Amino acid sequence: MSRSDRPKIKEETPMPVLSLQAIESLCRESLLAVGASDEQAAIVAAEIAEAEAEGIRNVGLGYIHLYLKHLKVGKVKPNAQPSVVKTSAASTVVDADFGFCHHAYMVGEQRLIETAREQGVAMLAIHQSSSAGVLGWFVRRLAQQGLVSLMFANSSKAVAAHGGKVPFFGTNPFAFGAPRGTDEPLVVDMATASTARVNLVKAAAEGREIEPGHAIDADGNPTTDPAAGLKGAQLPMGGPKGFGLGLMVDVLAGVLTGSNCSYEASMFANIDGGPPNVGQTIIAIDPNFLDGNFTTHLETMFAALTENNDVRIPGERRAQLRVKHEADGVDVPQSLIDQITELAQTA
Repeated sequence: MSRSDRPKIKEETPMPVLSLQAIESLCRESLLAVGASDEQAAIVAAEIAEAEAEGIRNVGLGYIHLYLKHLKVGKVKPNAQPSVVKTSAASTVVDADFGFCHHAYMVGEQRLIETAREQGVAMLAIHQSSSAGVLGWFVRRLAQQGLVSLMFANSSKAVAAHGGKVPFFGTNPFAFGAPRGTDEPLVVDMATASTARVNLVKAAAEGREIEPGHAIDADGNPTTDPAAGLKGAQLPMGGPKGFGLGLMVDVLAGVLTGSNCSYEASMFANIDGGPPNVGQTIIAIDPNFLDGNFTTHLETMFAALTENNDVRIPGERRAQLRVKHEADGVDVPQSLIDQITELAQTA
């Protein structure tokens, strides 16, 4: 075979590398272009950059297209003015005004911190809200203030109840954070579905199957076809245990805050319907109120946990990626940059 007859190997085009600051700027300018207020754009862009820093693309740059589309159609209110509407010695209620959850949280965060320190425990409830994105972002912030916290956020229906055949609960994530004797806190952040919905979307786009146990089709039959799963329903992790956790999140974030439950909310994944009006509940605890030796005791436990064991403490991988991406930037597909730019230009 002559050299000219040899098959040519297609060279892969290297991905653009964006600094975290460039990612934040891209998001902020795009959000402003479709009508978000300065304050909303700044807060949401910072949260997305944080997600990218920690390697969470599915609710980082991979999610902003939904934020942009929702702003355009009013599913997220562009000029929302979240406000504190009710307080007690240890509780704060924030009306998100159908805007971004992150903006509403920031309106109530300082009071949540102060009341937790004053009372030992405090709660922040948010209603008339939208997608919370990365729950780890919220609990990490509180852990950096020395507080232990739990957060619950319901989402639009995607997951069948254990034994059910139709979507009823959202992926309904919850998160836990605590300060450590290290620079980065303990962060546990998980959905109650067996896998993230974006994993089904990605598998369908790539034409590959998903593992058994993640989805059922429209007739309620188990399927490994992600497209059929998207038309049917996802499954809770661990069967009845995940079902119980998803139910708990819907009660704490939806029913308790006076928001929509998952089955009542408009879909996060499209532009149909009005604002989803989901809710979030955050509980913050000051460990010093209970035991001034909290972080030392926690680190002693982690030392015993990891001794002669290949165990990674939750939050450590995100911290390692943060260091890497702060130094080296983040690989971002050009197609994703183009999608964001186009959405911003067609406002």
